Parts: sequence; C-alpha cells; structure tokens
Amino acid sequence: MTSPPIGEAYAILAEACAAGEATLIAVVKRQPIERILAAYDLGVRHFAHSHLQEATAIRTEIGVRMPQAHWHFIGRIQSNKCAGLKSGWLRLHAIDRHKIARRCGDAEVLLQVRLGGEHSKGGVDPSGLRPLLDAIRSDTAVRVRGLMALPPPVDGWNGVDYFSQLARLRDALLGEGLLPTDAGELSMGTSADWPAALDAGATWIRVGSALMGQRLQ
Repeated sequence: MTSPPIGEAYAILAEACAAGEATLIAVVKRQPIERILAAYDLGVRHFAHSHLQEATAIRTEIGVRMPQAHWHFIGRIQSNKCAGLKSGWLRLHAIDRHKIARRCGDAEVLLQVRLGGEHSKGGVDPSGLRPLLDAIRSDTAVRVRGLMALPPPVDGWNGVDYFSQLARLRDALLGEGLLPTDAGELSMGTSADWPAALDAGATWIRVGSALMGQRLQ
C-alpha cells in the first residue's frame, strides 16, 4: 500500500489530533532530510527518534532550520546512552527500569508499560508499575509525565482494548496519587493504529511511515 503524500497525510493527522486534543509526533528514523524539513514546513513541531547517534547527527545538520522543533526519544534506553539523553529532549518515552531512570538526570519521562505479554518488547509489566514508580520517586530526579505503550497489532487483540487498558491504568495511578496530577500523558498509537489510540484518549501519537513515507534502507 502506497502512503499518501506527506501534505495529505499531515492534514488528516492534524485534524484528527486537534479533535482528540492530542499532539502528533513525527518518527523520523532513517528518513531523508528533505522529508523531515517538509514535515516541519507543514507545521509538525514534534519529532521522535529511536537511535541516539543518528538523531544527534540529524539535529546537528538541520537543527538551525527547525528552531521550533521539539525532540522525543522513543527507543529502548541502554545504560551507556543515558548521558546523551539527560538534556535536549522534551520527553523520553521508554523508561522501564529504575537504574535507567537514575542515570537520566532530571529528564521528563514516560514509563513504558508492556501490554499483551510481548516480552520481546521493552516495558514494565502492569503489576510492576507501582513498585517502579515508588523507586523512581524515592531516589531519582526524573520527572514522570505519564505512560507509554506499544501493544500488539490491533488485529491480534482478541477483544482486549490495550489502549483503553493503559488509560484506565493511568487513571488509577492518578487516583492513588502515584502519578502527579499533571502527569496524565498517554503516548500510544503508531502508523498502524493511531485512530484507535486517539479514541482511547492518547495525548501523543507517534507516527512514522503513515506520515513520512517509507524509510530509507
């Protein structure tokens, strides 16, 4: 299936995000510079990457041409990469371990929750989320802003709405005081399932090929 032109795709996504009071994040891993700049010129202001070295190179090359851009890191965070993530990022979307949180300074973060039992993906199981929050609050400087998830493909949900499950978990944590009152963000939804994420109350959707076109090989 061919992706629509970036301008057409952006118009669809921007309208949907406005209706749902969510914010679009363009995922730009292995995207050509001209497409990233085209997205910025159309009005995209939030960009995400999952590879620190490539992201740093892109920002060095074109950052001056995107003065209002905000950057998000969405990849699995390794201990040796934390130093490069302490500043310069609006959000780190994939915190799932206490030791990683301790090494990320006072970054604003989202905790990745593993939904659907896919242990090949990162994330903390829902049962481990409260202990992780307690540990983070006790001896780290990161500022938790909400939750993030990358559940199984929608066609494999078998009647379970994982996005709504994440929203309910967020609401429970807010009610228990484990999340601050201003930490209700939900980062969920990608190119394949963003409409369902918006329906469930996503505040960030992370869209790559559906907006930017196919990645370079």
